[in-house]
Amino acid sequence: FTSDHGDYLGDHWLGEKDLFHEPSVKVPLIICDPSREADTARGSVCDALVESIDLLPTYVDIAGGDAKEQSHRLEGRSLLPWLRGETPQWRTFAFSEYDYSMLPASAKLGVAPNDARLFMVRDKRWKYVHAVGFRPMLYDLKNDPNEFTDLGADEAHAGERRRLAAALAEWGLRQSQRTTRSEKQISTARGKSLRKGILIGVWDESDLP
Repeated sequence: FTSDHGDYLGDHWLGEKDLFHEPSVKVPLIICDPSREADTARGSVCDALVESIDLLPTYVDIAGGDAKEQSHRLEGRSLLPWLRGETPQWRTFAFSEYDYSMLPASAKLGVAPNDARLFMVRDKRWKYVHAVGFRPMLYDLKNDPNEFTDLGADEAHAGERRRLAAALAEWGLRQSQRTTRSEKQISTARGKSLRKGILIGVWDESDLP
């Protein structure tokens, strides 16, 4: 049982789902695994940083596949270990992104369509929001769970902003374009391109080992 997004329903004096406050970005996720392997975790609550992209790898593993072998096209991570009572190595940060180029706000703010993008990174305590062309926003979810106090301009929290901005930059450099060949396929094929087919730049094939 889950959802693709939350809804403000008046929280922060807003409706819809266009920003990254918890009522909008945090979604329910209830999983019932009927297998015996899940008995140790049954009825428990997990506070791991889970993203919606983790669902498909979970389905792959439950169906008997290997989600790790599909990591070149599935960005998420299987939740199966959590469902079986294990504690896997897990992500430190969760991310969200949003394109608001079609909203009236982008025109009112004078933001070009290509720059009308929002990004969020959070760990278990801090939430950092980057809007292209504007100063960042920062929320302390421990001391300000309702996110009423924006610390994005507070010099006392400059270190937290730098840390989270660095995490967002690293996430932005992830491999997210290659979707056809797995890590294993690429590793196996390295250095073998000269063994068959037309050899570009080779005068005579007897010149090759």
